[in-house]
Amino acid sequence: MNYKKFVSCGNIMLDTVEHDNGARTEIHIGGPSMFALAGIRLYTKECGLVCQGGSDHVDKYRDWMRANRLGCDYIRVSADHCTQHVLRHHTDGTYEWKSRYGQQLMGYLKTTPEHIDAATDDTTEGIYLAQNTDKVFWGKLNEVKRKKNFKIMWELELPHPDDGIAEDKLKRVMDVVPFADMWSLNVVEASYLFDIPRDDEHSIIKRIMDMPVELTLFRVGKKGAYAVTPSDAVFCESIDITASVDPTGCGNNSTGAAMYAHVSGHSPKEVVVMANIAAGYNAAQLGPYPKYSDEDMQNALRLLKECSTKI
Repeated sequence: MNYKKFVSCGNIMLDTVEHDNGARTEIHIGGPSMFALAGIRLYTKECGLVCQGGSDHVDKYRDWMRANRLGCDYIRVSADHCTQHVLRHHTDGTYEWKSRYGQQLMGYLKTTPEHIDAATDDTTEGIYLAQNTDKVFWGKLNEVKRKKNFKIMWELELPHPDDGIAEDKLKRVMDVVPFADMWSLNVVEASYLFDIPRDDEHSIIKRIMDMPVELTLFRVGKKGAYAVTPSDAVFCESIDITASVDPTGCGNNSTGAAMYAHVSGHSPKEVVVMANIAAGYNAAQLGPYPKYSDEDMQNALRLLKECSTKI
């Protein structure tokens, strides 16, 4: 098996974006781990995908992997269908979605700690994972982490108000966040989690600085993002590569890039710049950036140097 230094773990999904006039885009590949992997791949070829999908469209993900010179060892076919969603984005940064095959399918296609264990070894340096606050899951993943000695970037999946556990949302987060090394959330999620108005970014950042992690990517929509450490917060405006086509997956994408950047030893300023550059590539089309060339990778490093001098 082919182990990688940087691994993106979790759900893959097929997306269709519905516009305000009711028109829909064609189906394209996506999902948290797919978009996060694309953010990592902009900066390194030493990356991989750990996921489960359906027999109907999983070859679409394999095609992307092969186009980007990556192996497909840990893409498992575990159901008839890939998870498929219709997405509608709102101007306030929120979005809504409808599932074609239902929540049950997405549930049993989630990546497990055992799957992550099989896909990593002692050369693995960092993993990305969008995950909820289930303590049994995190306890098992922590055992894998301690054995393999990698770092974890956790993209928060908050309990929904209708889940019946939302009243304890902050406690549930605090119970498991020590298992992670890095953390990522957007301003809508942070406002809901901390019960702070979303326009009070200063107060939200103060709460984030108290979290027991090395670094947080705090995303504030089209405006940009912050890299927050226990002692500082660095803001970077959004970075457009071309005209923005679709924001789907930009949060996952930037979080994957931030994981790579932090684990590789970049400063918080460089982390947030690299995250926003990756999101710029992601927004340039529907779905993840189709194929990274060596020129794209060099351009990203040029933009890193150029944009870092302006912060």
